[in-house]
Amino acid sequence: MGRTMRRLGRVTTVAIIAAGCATSTGVKPGDITTTTPATTTTIAEPTTTTEPSPYGGTAVIGVGDGSSPRTLNPFLEGPDLALLDLMSPALFARGWVADPVTGVPVPVVLDAVPSLENGLVVDNGDGTIEVTAEVRDGAVWADGVPISGDDLAFTVSVATDPDYPIRSDVADLYALVVPGSIRPSGRGVTLRMQASTAYASLFGLILPRHAVAGSDFASDWNDTVWVGGGPFLLDEFIPGQLVSLVRNPAYWERSPGGDALPYLDRLIFRFYEPDEDADPRVLDAFTIGDLDLVTIASAQERADPYRDLDGVQVETAPGRVWEVLSFQFGPGNRNPLSQNRYLDLRRAVAHAIDRDALAVARGTAPVTSVLGRFGLGETEVGPWSQYPYDLDEVDARLDALGDLIDLDPFAGNGLDVSLTVPADSAASVATAGRVVTMLRAAGLDAELQLEESVLFFGPTFDNGSWDVASWGLIGSPGTAAAASFMTAFDPDGLPFVGTNYFRWGTIDSVVSGDSIERYRSLVDELRVEIDPSAAEALMVEMEQILADEVVIIPLVVRDDTGVAWWSDRLDGPLLNAFGGIAWNVASWRRTR
Repeated sequence: MGRTMRRLGRVTTVAIIAAGCATSTGVKPGDITTTTPATTTTIAEPTTTTEPSPYGGTAVIGVGDGSSPRTLNPFLEGPDLALLDLMSPALFARGWVADPVTGVPVPVVLDAVPSLENGLVVDNGDGTIEVTAEVRDGAVWADGVPISGDDLAFTVSVATDPDYPIRSDVADLYALVVPGSIRPSGRGVTLRMQASTAYASLFGLILPRHAVAGSDFASDWNDTVWVGGGPFLLDEFIPGQLVSLVRNPAYWERSPGGDALPYLDRLIFRFYEPDEDADPRVLDAFTIGDLDLVTIASAQERADPYRDLDGVQVETAPGRVWEVLSFQFGPGNRNPLSQNRYLDLRRAVAHAIDRDALAVARGTAPVTSVLGRFGLGETEVGPWSQYPYDLDEVDARLDALGDLIDLDPFAGNGLDVSLTVPADSAASVATAGRVVTMLRAAGLDAELQLEESVLFFGPTFDNGSWDVASWGLIGSPGTAAAASFMTAFDPDGLPFVGTNYFRWGTIDSVVSGDSIERYRSLVDELRVEIDPSAAEALMVEMEQILADEVVIIPLVVRDDTGVAWWSDRLDGPLLNAFGGIAWNVASWRRTR
């Protein structure tokens, strides 16, 4: 049958279904003055002029893309992690923050982020590494108690306590630490952990032993916080409305010029309920000056009203969350007509999806490199670029599949694709609907299934009962985060021992072969690799395999993230897509 005749049989109905500091003593607030000599010949005495103090004032942040947090404990599992991560740099002691451009950890409380280059990571040669971390001299808690190696050791003990519902990313990180290996001493701690590149992520948050030890960590810190270690302290928490912070007078960090930080007296986060459409109260409050700065979700759609205001600075960047299409290769696949085992089918699906068109519809960008979402590898042209939108190539792949399984690929008797998507996100559902329309237009019998998130990310995900699914992934910066993603496809990682929920090459999988065996060996190498450059090289090959075998299909960046502020009132904000807007809040100044 020719290509023209096949086009006549294709479904053409279009139905779019609607994430160094200086150590000098500096100056004290109010003490900044300059002395200028007089310019007349009759007056020899100098005159003193007092410059305006950089200290004081309040900054009010409107958070329009997340409801109020239900807990103030950033170590616990729950739905409020993004909001707590947003506020964390202002409130908690942080070992490091992510660089706004590269995502590379930059030390704050730590004197240095452990690495092979600085000698703080040593290979023991037995599958473990020794990691040393030390607190910067002069770093103290808000009550004046020095931050110490005991605090670092205590942080590890809490993060590994099985009695607490520690958030999964933190629990997985500290699970790599060898029990009984922690040795605190003075301002530092030395520990052993399983060989990997995860050492650079240790101590993102640090707990005060003297304030938390002996408390019920799972319940005592939900409405208040432990003694502060950041530039601000908790003043008031009104659930559903705001979190108010005040200046930490004992904060130890200095500006590059030696100024005591922070400059602001108060910082207020006001929360607005998220919705598919922007909450008009956010723009209204910002316009009349009740808000000094606002975070903007879906910035490609919602930033223009802020750009139209005189005196407002707007910055946007691709967000951390991206959409992916994933295939299920396990025995629990709900679609009895699924042909996911055949590479020709998966490649036909890849060529049938116009990712550029999806990106235009979302106002973002297509994803052609998974590693690029973690700040690694090639960010513009990646291995998934080998699958451009090409209906002729779809025909060729379906013809090859028809010959292989002795079926007419356009007879509707075995090429069905059942696409499941969590129903909670209207934007994600719309993207999935566009994908289904594209698959139908390419001759595939595709259907869209909406499922509540609690069901999809519960039994459906755990048991591998989807056929093809579309959902969002968060691309945290750095080698360790990328490695965690790549090892999720470990053929030896059958749930619940591992995290290969795709069942790609697992013991119960419908696929096998040399590529899977190669990937298995690369996972083993990556898990014990401690050199970030060598780990990245391994992951480049791993991504190529995932692309060649079409295990997943990256689609588009979910949303651009943005921030807008009155530049004539506030100086210092800088968008950090990796670390949130408050990452450098200690250096913000109120200009009027």
